[in-house]
Amino acid sequence: MGAQKRRTIGFIGVVLAVSILSLIPRIAAGETKTLKIGAVIQDTWPGGVDFKKYLDVVVPLFNDSGGLTIDGEHYNIEMIRYDTKGNAEIGRAAVERLIDRDKVKFILGDETIDAWLPLTEANKVIVVAQTPAPSIYNPKWKYAFEGCGMQTQAPAVWGWFIETFPNMKTVSIVFPDNGIGHGEHGKVVNLAANFGQKVLVDMYYPPDTNDFSSVAAKIKKSDANFFVTGGNGQRDAMLYKALYEAGYKGQIVAYLGASAVSYAKVIPLNMVEGLVGGTSDPFQFVPLPKQAKKLQDAYIARYGKWDWPYSTYWLEWDEMIGALQKANSLDSDKIAAVLSSGMQFDSVLGPARMVSRPDFKNQRSISLINSLYMLKITSGKPELIKTMSTDDVYRLDKKFFSW
Repeated sequence: MGAQKRRTIGFIGVVLAVSILSLIPRIAAGETKTLKIGAVIQDTWPGGVDFKKYLDVVVPLFNDSGGLTIDGEHYNIEMIRYDTKGNAEIGRAAVERLIDRDKVKFILGDETIDAWLPLTEANKVIVVAQTPAPSIYNPKWKYAFEGCGMQTQAPAVWGWFIETFPNMKTVSIVFPDNGIGHGEHGKVVNLAANFGQKVLVDMYYPPDTNDFSSVAAKIKKSDANFFVTGGNGQRDAMLYKALYEAGYKGQIVAYLGASAVSYAKVIPLNMVEGLVGGTSDPFQFVPLPKQAKKLQDAYIARYGKWDWPYSTYWLEWDEMIGALQKANSLDSDKIAAVLSSGMQFDSVLGPARMVSRPDFKNQRSISLINSLYMLKITSGKPELIKTMSTDDVYRLDKKFFSW
């Protein structure tokens, strides 16, 4: 081979090598795309603040672990978040921005959902939201799904308690005289009627009450087997304290959101010794499940300590990601079909699944149930006495809702 020919071949080789190398960055850059997910959550209360902190931890953790693979394409998640301030009109304006300006097709939402659900439906946006209102179960909504167990946890906890302690036949109930209190009161009256307990004391109190001695005296005098309250944060614990000081010997039951950590911020835990209740929060117990421990370690690495954040909205993220993964598509109809057909998924709070709501004439799986943890305050510490599977929860919900 002549020298000129060798030089020509060498030159061509160099050109090809340079060309290939020049393509590598562009190929690499194209391997990971960005998928936008919107969040419209109230930041003016602790649950919203803690959800923001949670997303600031879990999204980078998810992306660093490989992100999302959809039909062979790789995506990192970009969260676009707006504060609703708990206001329906602000929430609607935020959703309009997400749809029109940010071009978002997936939204995590809060209690303002009724104000903007027509917008997301018209644009075939997948919504996973927490709301105390059952309006999300309306069969006309095809792309909106419940993102928490707010509606399904209480019947499961109450049913478990009555099955575990069958001699509990009478109950006293006391709630704050406000919107939340009236909503929870109605729920508890229905639970007692459904599971066969007679209500001996049925009271409301002004939401700013600080002295519960007279309330505690009435509850003690009634000699009810157990006592239930809820919906007023630290005043729930203050009521427990008043019962302790009055010498009440009945059982205290936290039918939703039992939290030894929250009680301990207000009263000594010896004042609620023996309290039993249910929670969706596994972080109160050790050892933690692997997924929860990974999240907790990342949270501590970012914020310096585990400050017992509210996990109110956390299931929304896992439900949305689970739906995208199982659908293996970004098509709204395919994702809605996966959610509607009883999707099961793992979450940082444990296993969860979607269920239908025939009591609202909706056969699509739009409601959420998740595993629950039954605790008892023993020697000043939360003791895990039962882990309820989603099958356990479903059985008791089926009984209560007549599914």
